[in-house]
Amino acid sequence: MTITHFGSRLALLLASALLPSFAMAQAKPDDGKIDLKLFDKAEVDRSKGCSVALWQANRDPDKDRYAFIFAEALTGQNNARQPARIKIGDQVLSLTRVAVGGKAGGYGLHPYQLYRLAQGDGYAVLELKLGEIEGEAVEIESGSLVLSLPGKQQFKASVKGGAGCMTAAAPPPPAPPQQAAAPAGGVPAQFNRYQVRPAQVPRAVLTQAEKKYGCNPEIMKTGVTGFQMSEESAIWEIRCQIFNIQGNSVFALVYLPDPAQNLSFLTFKAPPGKKRTSEPAELMSPSWDVKTRTVTGVSLGRSAGDCGVYERHRVNEAGEFVLVEYREKEACDGKTVKPEQFPLVFRGR
Repeated sequence: MTITHFGSRLALLLASALLPSFAMAQAKPDDGKIDLKLFDKAEVDRSKGCSVALWQANRDPDKDRYAFIFAEALTGQNNARQPARIKIGDQVLSLTRVAVGGKAGGYGLHPYQLYRLAQGDGYAVLELKLGEIEGEAVEIESGSLVLSLPGKQQFKASVKGGAGCMTAAAPPPPAPPQQAAAPAGGVPAQFNRYQVRPAQVPRAVLTQAEKKYGCNPEIMKTGVTGFQMSEESAIWEIRCQIFNIQGNSVFALVYLPDPAQNLSFLTFKAPPGKKRTSEPAELMSPSWDVKTRTVTGVSLGRSAGDCGVYERHRVNEAGEFVLVEYREKEACDGKTVKPEQFPLVFRGR
């Protein structure tokens, strides 16, 4: 059954008309409130496979232990829906989607979705504002979850959320053929690593790095690595600071004939809806693949290495960093995996 063109109020009216038992339940006098609970973060494991998750709009699933209100697993190549889950009191209950409305989005999401509770005559209506597909994720920008149970007061919660897949690390893109004068993908035709001689680095460049980003002068003296973009331009990687377990670098696009007066410090972007754990201009423990013009950064949450962020960026033709892949393991749970196997948050096209 498919229901089209209905809003939140109309959705409930249609559900009542089409499902008599639901209408009868609404007619009963209220005898209490629905004890809808939030899942503990550990109860919603999105690190494997594909899923849809909603969290309470005023909560942050990256920081709050209790945020998730709805979870739905997707399986197979066609992202077949498994029973969704909500938590009422101490019980985890299952729901099955029975009707949808509005234009379909990524992962089979619709602006309006009606679910039936597997245990008894209960229903949930989702009204969602869907974002565009970004990499392998769809953001649910805002919305509401309305839950109705026989003999209970209707419960409504404001939600946000997302849908996506946690997959294995993507291999780096193949290097363009050396004969190509203008490689595809907007990457520079020339990109070579070289060591910048100390005499070539104006003091003004290091002074700017110190003032803007707090870079340690002694650390910066250990060397600057260049990546040639053209005869007149290059990206300079400047080692900035060393912490207990890691170091970081900042990057500047420089005009080689006069780098002191013609340079701009570059920044790294986070996935939509996320905030980088590092400052925008800093990359932790950078590692380059010059053939594919990509740089990888790993920011560990602690020395055990059981949590943190793995990110990969590509240099485009304009000398800017474009996010290719972003992974994050939030739980510092003692389970150590390679950073490139952290749960996938974003993958660029």
